[in-house]
Amino acid sequence: MDFLTDYNFVTIVSVVGSAVGLFLALRADLGKRIDRVEEGLGRRIDRVEERIDRVEEGLGKRIDQVEERIARVEDRARADHQGLVAEIGKLTTAVGVLDAKIDERSAPQRLAVQELPGDYSADDDPESGPETP
Repeated sequence: MDFLTDYNFVTIVSVVGSAVGLFLALRADLGKRIDRVEEGLGRRIDRVEERIDRVEEGLGKRIDQVEERIARVEDRARADHQGLVAEIGKLTTAVGVLDAKIDERSAPQRLAVQELPGDYSADDDPESGPETP
Protein backbone atom coordinates (compact mmCIF):
# COMPACT_ATOMS: atom_id res chain seq x y z
CA MET A 1 0.00 0.00 0.00
CA ASP A 2 2.93 2.17 -0.28
CA PHE A 3 1.81 2.90 -3.71
CA LEU A 4 -1.31 4.78 -2.50
CA THR A 5 0.76 7.03 -0.26
CA ASP A 6 3.44 7.64 -2.83
CA TYR A 7 3.87 11.32 -3.68
CA ASN A 8 3.78 10.71 -7.45
CA PHE A 9 0.56 8.71 -7.23
CA VAL A 10 -1.13 11.37 -5.15
CA THR A 11 0.06 14.04 -7.59
CA ILE A 12 -1.23 12.09 -10.59
CA VAL A 13 -4.60 11.46 -8.93
CA SER A 14 -4.82 15.15 -7.95
CA VAL A 15 -3.99 16.28 -11.51
CA VAL A 16 -6.44 13.82 -13.05
CA GLY A 17 -9.13 14.81 -10.54
CA SER A 18 -8.51 18.49 -11.23
CA ALA A 19 -8.62 17.87 -14.98
CA VAL A 20 -11.92 15.99 -14.66
CA GLY A 21 -13.28 18.79 -12.46
CA LEU A 22 -12.15 21.43 -14.93
CA PHE A 23 -13.65 19.42 -17.79
CA LEU A 24 -17.00 19.10 -16.02
CA ALA A 25 -16.99 22.81 -15.04
CA LEU A 26 -16.12 23.82 -18.63
CA ARG A 27 -18.84 21.56 -19.97
CA ALA A 28 -21.39 23.10 -17.59
CA ASP A 29 -20.23 26.61 -18.50
CA LEU A 30 -20.46 25.84 -22.21
CA GLY A 31 -23.90 24.37 -21.64
CA LYS A 32 -25.05 27.58 -19.95
CA ARG A 33 -23.54 29.70 -22.72
CA ILE A 34 -25.20 27.56 -25.35
CA ASP A 35 -28.51 27.91 -23.52
CA ARG A 36 -28.13 31.71 -23.40
CA VAL A 37 -27.23 31.83 -27.10
CA GLU A 38 -30.21 29.64 -27.94
CA GLU A 39 -32.46 31.84 -25.84
CA GLY A 40 -31.15 34.99 -27.52
CA LEU A 41 -31.52 33.47 -30.95
CA GLY A 42 -35.02 32.34 -30.04
CA ARG A 43 -35.96 35.92 -29.12
CA ARG A 44 -34.44 37.24 -32.32
CA ILE A 45 -36.26 34.61 -34.34
CA ASP A 46 -39.53 35.56 -32.60
CA ARG A 47 -38.97 39.26 -33.45
CA VAL A 48 -38.15 38.41 -37.06
CA GLU A 49 -41.27 36.23 -37.29
CA GLU A 50 -43.37 39.09 -35.88
CA ARG A 51 -41.91 41.46 -38.46
CA ILE A 52 -42.58 38.93 -41.20
CA ASP A 53 -46.19 38.63 -39.99
CA ARG A 54 -46.61 42.42 -40.05
CA VAL A 55 -45.11 42.61 -43.54
CA GLU A 56 -47.38 39.77 -44.75
CA GLU A 57 -50.40 41.52 -43.27
CA GLY A 58 -49.43 44.80 -44.93
CA LEU A 59 -48.83 43.08 -48.24
CA GLY A 60 -52.15 41.27 -47.94
CA LYS A 61 -53.95 44.58 -47.44
CA ARG A 62 -52.04 46.11 -50.35
CA ILE A 63 -52.88 43.15 -52.60
CA ASP A 64 -56.57 43.49 -51.64
CA GLN A 65 -56.50 47.19 -52.52
CA VAL A 66 -54.85 46.50 -55.87
CA GLU A 67 -57.37 43.74 -56.64
CA GLU A 68 -60.23 46.14 -55.81
CA ARG A 69 -58.73 48.75 -58.14
CA ILE A 70 -58.36 46.16 -60.88
CA ALA A 71 -62.00 45.12 -60.43
CA ARG A 72 -63.16 48.75 -60.65
CA VAL A 73 -61.08 49.35 -63.77
CA GLU A 74 -62.42 46.14 -65.34
CA ASP A 75 -66.00 47.17 -64.54
CA ARG A 76 -65.41 50.63 -66.00
CA ALA A 77 -63.78 49.14 -69.11
CA ARG A 78 -66.68 46.68 -69.51
CA ALA A 79 -69.23 49.52 -69.23
CA ASP A 80 -67.24 51.66 -71.69
CA HIS A 81 -67.05 48.73 -74.08
CA GLN A 82 -70.80 48.17 -73.90
CA GLY A 83 -71.38 51.88 -74.52
CA LEU A 84 -69.07 51.79 -77.51
CA VAL A 85 -70.80 48.72 -78.90
CA ALA A 86 -74.16 50.50 -78.57
CA GLU A 87 -72.80 53.64 -80.26
CA ILE A 88 -71.24 51.58 -83.04
CA GLY A 89 -74.62 49.88 -83.54
CA LYS A 90 -76.32 53.28 -83.84
CA LEU A 91 -73.66 54.50 -86.26
CA THR A 92 -73.97 51.33 -88.33
CA THR A 93 -77.73 51.87 -88.56
CA ALA A 94 -77.28 55.54 -89.48
CA VAL A 95 -74.70 54.65 -92.13
CA GLY A 96 -77.06 52.03 -93.53
CA VAL A 97 -79.89 54.58 -93.74
CA LEU A 98 -77.61 57.14 -95.39
CA ASP A 99 -76.33 54.53 -97.81
CA ALA A 100 -79.89 53.62 -98.78
CA LYS A 101 -80.78 57.28 -99.29
CA ILE A 102 -77.69 57.86 -101.40
CA ASP A 103 -78.46 54.79 -103.49
CA GLU A 104 -82.05 55.99 -103.89
CA ARG A 105 -81.01 59.46 -104.99
CA SER A 106 -78.23 58.36 -107.28
CA ALA A 107 -80.28 55.70 -109.10
CA PRO A 108 -81.61 56.88 -112.47
CA GLN A 109 -85.25 57.77 -112.16
CA ARG A 110 -87.88 58.12 -114.82
CA LEU A 111 -89.12 61.56 -115.35
CA ALA A 112 -92.81 61.69 -114.60
CA VAL A 113 -94.89 64.63 -115.68
CA GLN A 114 -97.98 65.26 -113.71
CA GLU A 115 -100.67 67.38 -115.16
CA LEU A 116 -102.92 69.35 -112.99
CA PRO A 117 -106.47 68.02 -113.09
CA GLY A 118 -108.03 71.45 -113.75
CA ASP A 119 -106.41 72.01 -117.17
CA TYR A 120 -108.59 69.61 -119.11
CA SER A 121 -112.20 68.74 -119.01
CA ALA A 122 -113.38 65.20 -119.04
CA ASP A 123 -114.74 65.59 -122.61
CA ASP A 124 -111.52 66.83 -124.12
CA ASP A 125 -109.47 64.48 -126.17
CA PRO A 126 -105.92 64.78 -125.05
CA GLU A 127 -104.65 63.27 -128.32
CA SER A 128 -105.99 65.99 -130.49
CA GLY A 129 -104.30 69.28 -130.16
CA PRO A 130 -105.66 72.62 -131.18
CA GLU A 131 -107.55 72.41 -134.38
CA THR A 132 -105.40 72.63 -137.36
CA PRO A 133 -106.73 73.63 -140.79
